[in-house]
Amino acid sequence: MFLLTSIRRHPAMRKLGKRLERSAKAWCYRALSLRHRQAKAVTPNVLEGVQRVLLVRPNFRLGNAVIGARFIQALARDRPGLEIDYLGTDTTRALFSGMPLANYHGLSRSMLLGPWRLFSLLGELRRREYDLAIQLGEGSLTGWAFTQLCGARQTLGQPGRLEGTYDWVAEPAPAHAHALASSLAAPLGLACEPRPWLVLSRQEHDAALALLARLSLPPTAVGIFVGGHLDKRLPLRFWQALLRALEARQQPYVVLLGPEEARHLPALASTCGVHGRLLPPLPLREFAAVLAQLPQLVTPDTGPMHMAAALAVPVMALLNVPGSRRFAPEGPADLVLFQPDPETVAEHVSHRQEAARPAPQPRREAHGHAAPAHPGHDDRRRDRLHAHPAGGG
Repeated sequence: MFLLTSIRRHPAMRKLGKRLERSAKAWCYRALSLRHRQAKAVTPNVLEGVQRVLLVRPNFRLGNAVIGARFIQALARDRPGLEIDYLGTDTTRALFSGMPLANYHGLSRSMLLGPWRLFSLLGELRRREYDLAIQLGEGSLTGWAFTQLCGARQTLGQPGRLEGTYDWVAEPAPAHAHALASSLAAPLGLACEPRPWLVLSRQEHDAALALLARLSLPPTAVGIFVGGHLDKRLPLRFWQALLRALEARQQPYVVLLGPEEARHLPALASTCGVHGRLLPPLPLREFAAVLAQLPQLVTPDTGPMHMAAALAVPVMALLNVPGSRRFAPEGPADLVLFQPDPETVAEHVSHRQEAARPAPQPRREAHGHAAPAHPGHDDRRRDRLHAHPAGGG
């Protein structure tokens, strides 16, 4: 299994897979578009009489998972009596913990080697007798297939070449990826914020605070995530140069790694200086909880970029390809840099941290007079880094 995973993650195999996927999709679209009926535009009437709904997005990318998850919040908040199931993947299941779901159904890549498990999943979906199946996202033939085969009384999907196979058709895809859920929710009469969603428990927050405390990191330590997918990835030498530039500015930082970046751990560890710390790959929810404590995350276009946006952590997005602009966070504290050099990134990190640092307040003695401030002393505790709850809308 580890050998198969290594082969699948190899850049050449991923590029070959992308080309094969595009060719297969083009053929399937031509064949499936022959089936056609007049679909209706989405209105609030779609939800009338609906008691059990299936949300379909079997996508293995972390970013796509948290982007679509915001629709769960909107649906559960405005239709509290609704029973919501979600069809996702086994690798993204952990991201949906704590969300108002009746059932989470996980698709696995291993089902290709054991097709009886795939048929078992389809049987489980059909036994649920859904009133409505909603495909979240666009361009997924797998999502389309499950939407059609789950046995739902009505289906809702995306416009395009297969829109004639649905009962209801959503609005065209929004210009920005983070508006996916809100663009689907609006015609249904649901209030929905245009950013990803992720829920963390107080226990997970506390565990992350304890982990960071053991590293002796100050509250000003920014997160640096060095991952990336194919051409969105930045080379190792870029990150090493960035760490050296942060060291020169005496800027505290913590380097975060995903499973695919574990091989870079020795090289990055040798580059980290006195102001940096290095975290090896963590379980997904522990990783998310650490993200939630950071004052800023520096990252390429990756799943953690969207996770940070869901947690309202300011993001400095380092984009390497023009197509990533559609996915970059657009919050008031977010910053997008296109193909920057390490020195420029380090300079922006320092300036943003300086701008975010509160002005020193005079300390008052017992008799009421102000005592001299000590600008070099910072006794702020880590649990004051974020005043907002994780996933709050």
